[in-house]
Order: sequence, then C-alpha cells, then structure tokens
Amino acid sequence: MEVVEHEEENIEVLELDILEAMRMIECGEIKDGKTIMLLQYIRLNNIL
Repeated sequence: MEVVEHEEENIEVLELDILEAMRMIECGEIKDGKTIMLLQYIRLNNIL
C-alpha cells in the first residue's frame, strides 16, 4: 500500500441540534451523502 503524503483527510466534528442539521441539508451546507443518509435515518426512525 502506497502512502501519499499530500493526500490527507481533514475531518471536522460538529455537534448540532437535529433540526439545525436538517436545515443545513435543505440549504446545501451539508453535502456528504453518508451524513445525509444517517440524519434521514435518525429522523425517519424517531431516534432523536
């Protein structure tokens, strides 16, 4: 496996209210598909 020094993943962790996160999806601030699917799953299954 080749490691390329210039390739790195910058991850920013945010704690948001679920309603704020859903608003961010609607206005395009959250664009990551995995994040959107997780938030939709939480909403559909009344987890929060």
